[in-house]
Amino acid sequence: MKRLLLPIAVTVILTTGCGSPTPAASPDVAGTPSTATPAPSKTIMGPGEYTFTVPSGGKGTLTIPAKPVAELDSLRALVKGEPVTYVTGTVDNRDGSEAINMYGVSIFTPEGEELKYKGADSYVDGLRDRLPENAPSETYNRFIGASNKHQIFVKPLAKHDFVLVGPAVPKEITGITVYPTGGFGEVQATPAS
Repeated sequence: MKRLLLPIAVTVILTTGCGSPTPAASPDVAGTPSTATPAPSKTIMGPGEYTFTVPSGGKGTLTIPAKPVAELDSLRALVKGEPVTYVTGTVDNRDGSEAINMYGVSIFTPEGEELKYKGADSYVDGLRDRLPENAPSETYNRFIGASNKHQIFVKPLAKHDFVLVGPAVPKEITGITVYPTGGFGEVQATPAS
């Protein structure tokens, strides 16, 4: 009789996970236990108007994508740069308590790809670096002037428009992250109502 108890005890321990209780699966509508974890739902958005709010009190709007900016397209053509997409917007910092420089925007696709858009000032600086060494000073100064024009710090109590530059905007977007005051402190943009 003792020999029969040992195999039965081992079988009971193995099938119950060494005595630890296993959580019971919750039944679904039909009464069958469901063990699958539901996938997180993703809201699919598209190009259009978006808004964001900065913790320090500033607010912004984005147009994704925006119409081409003639001045920047002209400079791009001078150095035979590749076509780009523009994101424009307005920062209203009249209720804010710190300067906003619109460091960048990231757009995420359903496939998990991150598309980055940077300020027009750094884009123009990159274009200027492609000028030949013997470029006329007037041409060089056009790039300097455009870069300075787009190097925006929207102080508290102020409101200003801005331009960001990046790749083509996807048709499906799952998230938009705005970096209003540098590479940290990001906020999420949501569709404008």
